[in-house]
Amino acid sequence: MKYPVKKQQKEACSRKNIPAAVVMLLLGISHIFACGEKAPQISQESPKGFTFLDIGKNTTLTVWVERDLGNKLGAGVTERWHTIDLETNYKGFIQKYFPDLYELSQKLKTEVVLKPEENPVKLTYRHTQKKETPFAYVELVFSSHTKKPLLFRIRQKRKRADITDIIRKKHGDPQIADWDENVAYGKKGRSLYWKNNKDMLMISVSPDRYDQPEYHIIIYYIENMEEELRIKQEKKKKDKDEAIRNAF
Repeated sequence: MKYPVKKQQKEACSRKNIPAAVVMLLLGISHIFACGEKAPQISQESPKGFTFLDIGKNTTLTVWVERDLGNKLGAGVTERWHTIDLETNYKGFIQKYFPDLYELSQKLKTEVVLKPEENPVKLTYRHTQKKETPFAYVELVFSSHTKKPLLFRIRQKRKRADITDIIRKKHGDPQIADWDENVAYGKKGRSLYWKNNKDMLMISVSPDRYDQPEYHIIIYYIENMEEELRIKQEKKKKDKDEAIRNAF
């Protein structure tokens, strides 16, 4: 007569353990989903060459990258850039000192893109004063095809350490281009530039209206620009071929 009692106790114990097992299972599933929601790294590859805020030539633009930039630079504006303008300092500068870059710039301008969603993405940050950053203005342009960077423009805040010393320690001594005042509309200035394969980082220094040095930084990701041009040309040819096929 005692056996049924033990059996009932055993069954009751088993029933008590069911909720605990379910809870453990749910906790395990929630842990898996929590891990899955972790933000990815900013870049799929370690940044190489010239970088800005951990963004390099191989970084791809994602929502996580934009969110990280917003945290560092403040609120920004995202828009489509219908042309890729590589000019800097004054009109005619790159034509005089960097003819190959000027030629690439002309080719990029002539490749008209009809679909707005295929135009480069430009991120602009003007409210950097709200953040602890040495930059007054930041403009970042990415390809809509590869999501990789094409061009960065940065203006340093006044009353900051000479950024050229910091860059020199990292990338070595620069090459120098002294501006021709006759061509530069009377502006006095000089540009220091570094090259990494085809890519180029340039710091241009010129006096502001208070005769204080003003620093403008620009990074040309030329290899990515050449890839962008190649994609546009191939797509343009494909569209023309398709138009001919549809005509007959």
